Amino acid sequence: MTAVPEGFCAPGELRSPLTVRQDVAWGELDALGHVNHTVFLRWLENARFAWFDAVGMAALMHQSEGRLGPILARASCEYRAPVTFPDRVWTNIRCAELGRSSMRLISQVWSQARAAVVAEGEVVVVLVDYAGGGSEAVPEPVRAAIRALDGAGLEERGR
Repeated sequence: MTAVPEGFCAPGELRSPLTVRQDVAWGELDALGHVNHTVFLRWLENARFAWFDAVGMAALMHQSEGRLGPILARASCEYRAPVTFPDRVWTNIRCAELGRSSMRLISQVWSQARAAVVAEGEVVVVLVDYAGGGSEAVPEPVRAAIRALDGAGLEERGR
């Protein structure tokens, strides 16, 4: 078992920054033998959906029968080093900024083979009322769960 990298938590633990661990698949390599850049975005997405589950966003989507849900407003990824096969990556995520209807989430991807952070990502998601077409305030139970998970360093604005 690999030791937990600094700035991450053990996968499966419900604490910040929430962390998922994923194996690199052979099919994720490009013609140059390293993981294609789009796969990093998928790793960030996998962590984001684990975070959605942890803070009750997934339950909100289910309970509203798909009427309410997050939409990706912005995504960025800074690639620091290539990842190859075989490898295992750890992706962490936490909410850095919580607005009335938006959340700015930041992440890091750590390569077990390199023993280093290989990418950093940031996304902004907005809670949307898909039926009405506009943004929706993040409900207090979800806000409370975000505070409980990511409270240290969480900036709240626009309530």
